[in-house]
Amino acid sequence: MISKETSSMIWEAYREIEVAEKLLSEMSKIRGREHIPDDAPTLKDAFGRREHLQLGIPSGENCHRLYKVAPKLAESVIRAHIAEKKEELASANERARIELDEAERV
Repeated sequence: MISKETSSMIWEAYREIEVAEKLLSEMSKIRGREHIPDDAPTLKDAFGRREHLQLGIPSGENCHRLYKVAPKLAESVIRAHIAEKKEELASANERARIELDEAERV
């Protein structure tokens, strides 16, 4: 049987990959549909204004945030995040296979 921890690792990796790919796709579609230059913001905030992305740690008094992260830089960070999560997914899948092999031997 696959452990709860391994299952969680697999689910989290899939979720992060799915959300990040959807964000990249949405940004690309908006840029193409509305003919927005590569260096201009693509996504709108809650007030309907196009804004650059933000990168931050949004918790407590030690919150840190970068504002006006350029779209191309943000896309690079998102692609790197996807690559990292795919590596984690491969590792978690291997771990699951080992757990299943061990369960069959018992």
